[in-house]
Amino acid sequence: VGATPYHGLMTTHSGTVEELRLYVSWRSPEGPIHPIGLLRRQRRGDGEAYSFRYLKLAERLPDFEPLPGLPDLYGRYESRTLFPVFANRVMPRHRPEFDLLARRADLSRDADPFEVMARTGGRRATDRIEVFAPPRPTPDGRITTLFFVRGIRHVTGAAEAIEDLSPGELLRLVDDRENPYNPQALLLHRDDELPVGYVPDYLVDHVHDLRHLNGHDPDVIVEHVNDADTAPHLRVLCRMDARQPEGYRPFSDARFQPLVPLD
Repeated sequence: VGATPYHGLMTTHSGTVEELRLYVSWRSPEGPIHPIGLLRRQRRGDGEAYSFRYLKLAERLPDFEPLPGLPDLYGRYESRTLFPVFANRVMPRHRPEFDLLARRADLSRDADPFEVMARTGGRRATDRIEVFAPPRPTPDGRITTLFFVRGIRHVTGAAEAIEDLSPGELLRLVDDRENPYNPQALLLHRDDELPVGYVPDYLVDHVHDLRHLNGHDPDVIVEHVNDADTAPHLRVLCRMDARQPEGYRPFSDARFQPLVPLD
């Protein structure tokens, strides 16, 4: 089985099967974001199939409750259609707002709606759930991931600093050890020291791993900047890129392991 790029999602081909995996996260009432599930879509000649498993971390979070329609932490969920808790996060292509959302995600209007959800996180105001794609290897020995900058409205001066951002601009990683929610948190600064926001919590350990294994920070490059009337969590799209350390696999620690196998 060989891995090939799919616009930031992990895609594998085995025979005629195309597979995409997304992680599901949950924001606790105290603020931190935790990975709690793994969603898989497989496409074959006869259609699509979906699988969902809870991750080991989910059983250790005291305030976490199973997702609607997926009540058993140890269940093996399989479906020919996307599970309702995720389906209502996918904007259909026929909706008039779809083109705008795709543009804000730096995707074309004919993009796969599932991919648009993956890029934007599928967030809803009514719950604490979000999805995200794992970092992926590239044929030239690199590892890369796309993400939207977080916490813009909570960082003094960030909204103003973003007004002058341009695609291709390199951002600097700055430790925020006094962060009350996550002492490992990482701010993103422009060259002029102005902060623009945070690296998403789900990528923080990945960044620290790359720092340790490579001996320096990964590159963070601005990919796309949206207008000021865009929701803060979709203002700035960045790409993180680094040499992939030998033997390193992101999201391979115990927190990201499913409670029951996918297969």
